[in-house]
Amino acid sequence: MEKEIVYPEGSLVFDEKVGELALSRVTGNFSVLTVPAASDEGVPVTSVLKKAFLGKRTLKKIILPDSVRSIGDFCFAHCINLSEVVLPALSAGDGIFTGCRSLQKISLPGMSEDKTVLLAGAVRNGAPAHLTDIEKIGEDFLNKWDAWAISVLQAPDDEGFLNQILCGEEDYGSSDKGAYESSRRVLKASLSMLRLLNPEALSGKSEGIFRDYIYDHRMGAEAGSESWIAVRDLYPDKKHFDLLSDLKCIDDTNRDAMIRQLGDDKQELKSLLVKSSGEEASDRFFSSLEI
Repeated sequence: MEKEIVYPEGSLVFDEKVGELALSRVTGNFSVLTVPAASDEGVPVTSVLKKAFLGKRTLKKIILPDSVRSIGDFCFAHCINLSEVVLPALSAGDGIFTGCRSLQKISLPGMSEDKTVLLAGAVRNGAPAHLTDIEKIGEDFLNKWDAWAISVLQAPDDEGFLNQILCGEEDYGSSDKGAYESSRRVLKASLSMLRLLNPEALSGKSEGIFRDYIYDHRMGAEAGSESWIAVRDLYPDKKHFDLLSDLKCIDDTNRDAMIRQLGDDKQELKSLLVKSSGEEASDRFFSSLEI
């Protein structure tokens, strides 16, 4: 028997069996959704079925109640704007976050803030199952995360390029090898920044590896400018700018070139760069903006 709970943004449809509710599908345009622990009649919600949220493009945050004990295969798959998920302890099916490219936090009971961010980063960037299986997140998660990320940094930049060509450009992106290698370096720089900004239990050795990678790929570096590209294109905010600045990746040899690459949509980052050049240069820049 089906039961529907209606909200202004849409509805939740449940299958009811033997005094329990299983969320089977979601309709409408929810942005933030807190699934109820029970119906108005007191029937508990104990599971979320296969593909229940599949392809819900408006969803940005989902909170599941403690009553939920299991979620089915591909439960949240292809929710491309889903940023945060709050889950109780439960069993999970396969591919629950497939295609969730915007994930920033996956919260589990007792998990620290840094771990919620790093777990989401692992899922978003295709980490192996031993890191992304939410049923098996243990005390050694951070050590495993660092080992995985460092292995990515140390892999050749062209690793996987042949598979891309064999599978077809339409599925995997550009067939230009240089562009592919640059995209891999952007990924490596992004992982390094993610870990340094969430440094819980980070060893000195691992920290040095991540810091060196970012510095070695600063704007104008011989190895490439992908640390700057990552900030420019993906993370044009103050915390990432401050990280580049703290790592001495911004100086008088590259600042002007960085500013010239920024359009009107990156005014915050442009302003931060100008201010970092000193009071006199900053005054000249802001004077040029006056009408």
